[in-house]
Amino acid sequence: MHGRLKIKTTAEQAAEKEKEREEKRKVYLGGLNKVFSKRSSETYDEEGLKITAQLLTANPDAATLWNFRREILLNMKGEDEEAWTKLLMGELTMVEHCLMKNPKSYGAWHHRCWTMKTFPTPPWAAELDLCNKYLKLDERNFHCWDYRRFITAGSEKRPEDELKISKELIERNMSNYSAWHYRSKLLPLVCPPLPNTPHPVPVDVLIKELKTVVEAVFTDPSDQSPWFFLRWLINREEKSPRLLKIGLIENEKNNFVCTYSQKVCQGYAPTITVNDEEQMNLLWFSPNGETYSNVWATKLVLPANESTKIEILRNSSDRKTIIIPAGATHLVEWVTGLEVGGEELSDLTRSTLEEVKENCVTLDELDPDNKWVLLTLVDILWALDARNYLEKIKQYLAQLQSLDPLRSSYYSDMKSKLAMETTIAHERGAAESGVVFKLSESNLTRITSSHLLACYTMVDLSSNRLTSIKPLSNLLACKELILNNNNIYDLSALSGLSALEKLHLANNWLCCQDQLKCLQGLTALVYLDISSNPVCEVAGTEAALSEILPSVQTLKVT
Repeated sequence: MHGRLKIKTTAEQAAEKEKEREEKRKVYLGGLNKVFSKRSSETYDEEGLKITAQLLTANPDAATLWNFRREILLNMKGEDEEAWTKLLMGELTMVEHCLMKNPKSYGAWHHRCWTMKTFPTPPWAAELDLCNKYLKLDERNFHCWDYRRFITAGSEKRPEDELKISKELIERNMSNYSAWHYRSKLLPLVCPPLPNTPHPVPVDVLIKELKTVVEAVFTDPSDQSPWFFLRWLINREEKSPRLLKIGLIENEKNNFVCTYSQKVCQGYAPTITVNDEEQMNLLWFSPNGETYSNVWATKLVLPANESTKIEILRNSSDRKTIIIPAGATHLVEWVTGLEVGGEELSDLTRSTLEEVKENCVTLDELDPDNKWVLLTLVDILWALDARNYLEKIKQYLAQLQSLDPLRSSYYSDMKSKLAMETTIAHERGAAESGVVFKLSESNLTRITSSHLLACYTMVDLSSNRLTSIKPLSNLLACKELILNNNNIYDLSALSGLSALEKLHLANNWLCCQDQLKCLQGLTALVYLDISSNPVCEVAGTEAALSEILPSVQTLKVT
């Protein structure tokens, strides 16, 4: 047996490792005690830097140690700029040692940013090289990407150069999600879109980028990275608020209503003239009392028994004139189109999207049940013509619910949004007056675009799957609201609907009388149906509600 190497047992190895860990723990705790002692006595010296460096190299995520280290450095700062620069260069070296331990340490990257901000003349170029080094190690290290954005902003490096780098990174690896995301942030800087266009970039750049990313998704349809970028290109959004519609509604205030495409503050309200006389000191209010709202209204005093000319001025070159006939009590007019950004797709954009659509249809045939293909098809068809492609979009969303059950509710909400938008668009084309809005038995799970319902006098959302009706606070003109056969349990959004006369709430989730107390302020309410709700089984409900809501003449509880 002599001369043979002794092999340690598993138990012996575990004991040695435990002993080693215990020794390291004692050393670490001893260092922490020294640091806390120095900090409490406000002792800022070289020893403090040395101890914190050792501790942070072992554990870069100790935020308190980074804080103390910054305190030491600031107290050691003197008038000698060269000495201060040398000290900070050493700090960058120390932080890099910490990043070797944990390349995704929040504290280390934050301290590196602080160090660069503290430099008299920061070494921007060297830091860009460091970013390149760490992104080669892990191209999705978002800490490093954030730091790179910080460095490029500080060094005033041209976005055009960074855009080229994003292209190089994508060409090196098309699955580099971070590079695609970075590109989406750089493109609007390098190629800013026109102020009123809904596209994220100018049309010519949009078309070029679409063709490039389509090649990427064809290379590997299962890779989600380019799909996100493709959807970003396709999706259109409002760049600035637009006045969509105006209306005069009859209630106790004779309100004049302005509906906007985005939430705006009261100061965004237009100047109003009645028969060429400017209305001064108008008091505008939002339906829900919020500072920012899609709907703003004000009380107008109009001449009796004669037609009235009302002008809405938003600026010197943007005005809308409507004539209100004598005796009219309800009038609604659209100011701009419902299309995102108020404009139709250009022929060139439309033809390009049609081409992308055909490519996605081909991909769907080659790679069926790919959720990214289906989701992008939904976006494209929605952008092209949601009403014309309504059934196809619904088919794709149903397919997505089957393929991706964890996000089934998300797709249900998309269906609801689609139903609301297409119905509103249809109502606009069918009847400019906007009196009755009906969207029952449509499986709605959420209410969208409720600001566009502000001037409707009757709204029917019965037999859906609604649980929240908070957006219905916008229904300023509503006299009859039908919400039967839903899953509603909170009525507080209706407390400000002063015009409401009839409220249908049969077969919902109203369980107690307190849930109806929020309707006490609705003095115009004369009809209330709460039949087939659990609250109807509570003894004395009818008598209690008659006392709570004295204006109600017809109360249905059975």
